[in-house]
Amino acid sequence: MRPEKRFAFIVLLMAGLFSQLFFENKACAYESLSYLYGGNTATYINSVAATGANLTTVCPDYFEINSSGTLRVTSKADALFVNSMHAKGIKVIPYLSNNWDRTLGRAAVTNRAAFAVELAAKVKELECDGVNIDIQNLTEADRNSFTDFVRLLRAALPGNKSLWVCVAANPWGINTGWQGSYDYKTLGESSDSIFIMAYDEHYTGGSPGAVASLSFVEESITYALKYVPPAKIIIGIPFYGRYWKQGAATGGYGITIADVERLAASLQFSAGYDNTAQCARGTLVVKDTDNAYIWGSSRLSAGTYDIWYENEASIEKKLLLVSKYKLAGAGSWALGQEPQRFWKNYGLWLFGRPFSDIENNWAQSYILKLTQEGIISGFPDKRFAPEGKLTRSQAAAIFVKILGLQNETGSKPFADTAGHWAQKQIAIARQYGIFAGYENNMFHPDKNITREEFAVICDKILFSPDTVNFAQKVYSDVSPETNSWSNKSIIMLSMNNILSGYPDGTFRPRNTISRAEAVRVTAALLDYPGGFSMSPGKIQNPASIEPR
Repeated sequence: MRPEKRFAFIVLLMAGLFSQLFFENKACAYESLSYLYGGNTATYINSVAATGANLTTVCPDYFEINSSGTLRVTSKADALFVNSMHAKGIKVIPYLSNNWDRTLGRAAVTNRAAFAVELAAKVKELECDGVNIDIQNLTEADRNSFTDFVRLLRAALPGNKSLWVCVAANPWGINTGWQGSYDYKTLGESSDSIFIMAYDEHYTGGSPGAVASLSFVEESITYALKYVPPAKIIIGIPFYGRYWKQGAATGGYGITIADVERLAASLQFSAGYDNTAQCARGTLVVKDTDNAYIWGSSRLSAGTYDIWYENEASIEKKLLLVSKYKLAGAGSWALGQEPQRFWKNYGLWLFGRPFSDIENNWAQSYILKLTQEGIISGFPDKRFAPEGKLTRSQAAAIFVKILGLQNETGSKPFADTAGHWAQKQIAIARQYGIFAGYENNMFHPDKNITREEFAVICDKILFSPDTVNFAQKVYSDVSPETNSWSNKSIIMLSMNNILSGYPDGTFRPRNTISRAEAVRVTAALLDYPGGFSMSPGKIQNPASIEPR
């Protein structure tokens, strides 16, 4: 074989391999949660919205304990919030707290049989997805009764409700005091997930230092792995720091990361990064005339403060431990205490940076969502190529996958798809009338697909009654006259928030659709409440979409 021909063959072979991997690899699904504390339904909804598509679960402050050891439902419990989260595909697993009050915690576990039944009934009544037990500050003397309470609660909860248990970080392997109240092994067996509160390494009243150094978090994980399977472990990260006023008798009081950054921007602040602890730290100078207010309406008095806190670099390093140890996921305390920009690449860090080229990309959350659901993947060199062009074969594979048709046999292949990585998917798409070919039984699998072609196919597979005004002008460059075969589809999908145009009011129908654009549209298709018009055994008069 001549050298240039051998090179061309290798290129074609790798291109086919890359395309195949784009659709066949499946990523692990990680749990991504955050606690909701100190707000109300309106603030909670806004805080969740600020995270984009990064959360799978929220844990609001709905449950507390009466002095009698019975359940106290807080005024925060709200069906509107639960329903709004479910509409977004986010689970609601409220947490039960004793607010560090040992007496209340002991009252609950003493009354554990009745308390478990009462709590399980309330979870079901509120239509929540489970409950998160966050009882702290017990001791080794309460270990057995607390463990038994969790066992009883698991038995009382319906099988479709999750039971999570918060445990103290214990990298030292302590079996007395607060850490000694948690029997990791038995709690792991009785619950669906163990949430490690991997923070407060340094605390109120203690010496200055990191809230959660990287070594502290990692050693907390490795200790837990001795007793709990990794698939049940969720690692907690702090969205807060702690401050110590120089010259004061005590310190270590909490401060949100958002407050740290706000004060740093407006007052005298010297920022740094501690390479040993792998977290941020800084020195803040407050004058008498400064309005140094922080969370809870507290005001910092004049003086110099040493502050230890998290930034994007330290949060990323902690989240990367999830993929390193194959954990169930990560959660944060507490939502709304972080700068909003943290969420821009949060999912990327949580997934262990599966792709090297989607940082800060506008479609990152959609790419990660479909990767998590096993619909798409990337290239062997860890690229996703979001601005790359989508081909007809790749589009066929997407539609076959989202329609659940991948186990169908398909019709006879096109003349130019024999041996192609997507031969089967193309044959299935042909059988169901999703795609048509060109003359002479050709499909042109590696030909790019345009935005209007993609729109027409999306419209075809959706169950979408004609309830919109097709005469309206949605885009300046789309009309019945210039886009006779695609105008209705573009308008229908745009009015259902599946398609969108450009800031200048154009749709650019004949432009090739990029991989990022296709992923965004596909994610919207999966969220469309009307469902699909075809599935195995259910085809509504398929009519092939002719290629242009």
